[in-house]
Amino acid sequence: MNNLTLAATRPLNLTVLVVALISGLSVSLWLLPVGLVMYATAVVLAARDPNLSARAQRPPPRAVALPKLTSPTFRTIVNEIDRSQREVERTLERAPAPLGKALQPMILQSRELVLEAHNLASKGQIIEQYLASSNPRQLQDQVSNLDIQIANTKDAYTIQQLQEVRTSLLKRQQHAADLQTYIGRINAQLANIDASLDTVLAEMVRILTADAVSASSMSGQVAERLSDMRADMSAFQRMLDSAMTGI
Repeated sequence: MNNLTLAATRPLNLTVLVVALISGLSVSLWLLPVGLVMYATAVVLAARDPNLSARAQRPPPRAVALPKLTSPTFRTIVNEIDRSQREVERTLERAPAPLGKALQPMILQSRELVLEAHNLASKGQIIEQYLASSNPRQLQDQVSNLDIQIANTKDAYTIQQLQEVRTSLLKRQQHAADLQTYIGRINAQLANIDASLDTVLAEMVRILTADAVSASSMSGQVAERLSDMRADMSAFQRMLDSAMTGI
């Protein structure tokens, strides 16, 4: 979106245009050209605003369909992450033109990180639902019953079959235990993302008070840290996908 378009669609300027049209059509016709001249002047002056120029250069938020979260646990932390990101975006809006451009890489990385957080929470929700539907006590009872059957069976073939069933049940128990561990890791990752966004917000406040060279350097460092975190999350999610194969 260019400067003129942003300036032309500013609420105050649109109000001037509407008043000009209403006045010219309902009060006196000569008011219409006067009002249009005022509107055009306001648009041209607003388009020269350097802050508006920075807004025009900033990439718009990506329209991405986010996973639907119904789990209270994961919805709560993701809502907090979204709130932190909104604070980061609001701070960007206050940045003057030179700093606005310097902050763009950091903003893009934080948006990608938030998207990763939503995807991670969605996987955590799937695991949570799976564990809620499984019955660890029932599995253990089945293993105990098989132990009794094996102890009381003389036929070698029957014992072999029962032992294979027992091995399968033990694998299911271990799989459930591993998934429970991953739930804790997912929560820790999401908490880390939220804390990182709060750190980004603090860094942005520092950058707003710095000179252009320092601001660009600090912004690049923060963007690099966020990029590293995203890389770590991608590796974790690949491992998580493998662990979720049996769900």
